[in-house]
Amino acid sequence: MADEFTFIGSVTDSAPKAGQKGRADRRMVKESISNLMLNSGEEFVLLDAKERGDLYEVRVISDNPYLEVYIELDDYRNENTSAAELLAQPETGRLLSNFQAIDGGSPSRGYTLLYNPDIPEDYQGRIRVILRNRIRPSKDVFGNPGEGRGSYRSRGDLATPVNLGYGGGGVIPHGHTASDSDRLTHVAYTIAAGDNFNNVQSLTNRTFLSASGVSVKRGALHPYIGSAGIPKLTDGSFIARSPSAPMNNTCHVFFDEITATGGVTDLVWPRNTQQDIYIHDFAGGTLTAGSNLVVGARLFFKDKNNVYFPGVVSAVADGEALPTRFAANGGSAYANGLKITVKPGLAFPPPNLVFALYDVTNERPGEAEPAGAAMGTLTTPADTNPPVLVYGAEIRRLKRVSYDG
Repeated sequence: MADEFTFIGSVTDSAPKAGQKGRADRRMVKESISNLMLNSGEEFVLLDAKERGDLYEVRVISDNPYLEVYIELDDYRNENTSAAELLAQPETGRLLSNFQAIDGGSPSRGYTLLYNPDIPEDYQGRIRVILRNRIRPSKDVFGNPGEGRGSYRSRGDLATPVNLGYGGGGVIPHGHTASDSDRLTHVAYTIAAGDNFNNVQSLTNRTFLSASGVSVKRGALHPYIGSAGIPKLTDGSFIARSPSAPMNNTCHVFFDEITATGGVTDLVWPRNTQQDIYIHDFAGGTLTAGSNLVVGARLFFKDKNNVYFPGVVSAVADGEALPTRFAANGGSAYANGLKITVKPGLAFPPPNLVFALYDVTNERPGEAEPAGAAMGTLTTPADTNPPVLVYGAEIRRLKRVSYDG
């Protein structure tokens, strides 16, 4: 039997009128994708079709609430919408444009953005759905975004975080006692993708404190969650010892109280604050900075319960004596140590860290450390390319007519 065609004269299209033909095609269609990694600046066309039908639902689940969804139905085009934008709206979590963000998301469970109109949305000739990652790179992740202006602005009309929670100063619990390289990798994924992901509070984005910030879209949480903010923890080339030898129960780390910086007298952590960290060998070895311990490096310290992210290094000094407040004979017996100054520092100094074994002769000095201690530097994908992992995306629609032109 020959196909039946119906001429649809009301459809606006650039194709010649002779080609504007439609075939009756009444059926429910579901389009879906899963496990898509979208790099910074990339977009993915989930659907682009010339047809007539009814849109029932678009559901997108990703590890980052700043993933955007764009929907075009004929002449209707929504603004790029993200779960972060909806979650920042008090009490509603839903836009008048039928977008909704599901509460209770996390990088591991995913953030769900749902387009679910009360009545299926009719379209006459064109439907497009596009996923976009417009998260811009930043080297302030686990660093010090409060330095200087202390403001952040997203690309284009992507929502901008109200709180710069991606910086240093966070303490994240973990369940990995060992400190070998594989364990550090697992710890890193826990930090970025678990329920206790890095989200330091109390650092308001100063973009919203200016007159120009009134028109900026507000976003919940921050853009460097999930895959975008997984830290690569490196413990090698951090400190050196003279004479070169392993330290057995003699390598100690002490965290001082935070202090104000830049002549500021009103100390408000984590803005305009810093912290001194002392590393000493109680066996009398002289400690100096390794090649990775430089100004501008971001640090981590780990014990058997938590990972600490004090921020970014602003100064390193060797030949330092341990202050007497940390040890009764600190001013004399424990000399030739390291003092590292970081910003913004940890609001509540953690307990002193003691390594059962720290082997400076090993490329991975904490490889055989049995007590769960580790220290070193870090980088993140956000430095150059913050990706978003799309766990799944699905479109449900009733296709009524397919256009062949």
